[in-house]
Amino acid sequence: MDAWKVGDVELKSRLLLGSGKFKDFGVMREALAAAGAEVVTVSIRRVELKAPGHVGLLEALAGVRLLPNTAGAKTAEEAVRLARLGRLLTGERWVKLEVIPDPTYLLPDPLETLRAAERLLEEGFLVL
Repeated sequence: MDAWKVGDVELKSRLLLGSGKFKDFGVMREALAAAGAEVVTVSIRRVELKAPGHVGLLEALAGVRLLPNTAGAKTAEEAVRLARLGRLLTGERWVKLEVIPDPTYLLPDPLETLRAAERLLEEGFLVL
């Protein structure tokens, strides 16, 4: 399969794996290896940085390219804050943007998403 580029990131696999539904980090690593995925999306809101007694997500996924996402953001302001945190945590300038104020139907807010995207692009993010 041909390599593809997302901004300045060149990838071999077109499969992006989410990190949210695995039983534990071991199962997640096994799934990554079996699928050949190079990228894992990470909800910045749910990353535990100082979880006593266990390895955190960032340590468990060392060597895997992380794609921070703004899951859980209900406003453009929240999404921008989460994207900035994601960039600090991962060193990546790309972000999977989500602004979803509706917890029942999970419908995105197009205007808030646009506002967040415009602000993030101004700050040099690669917005997906």
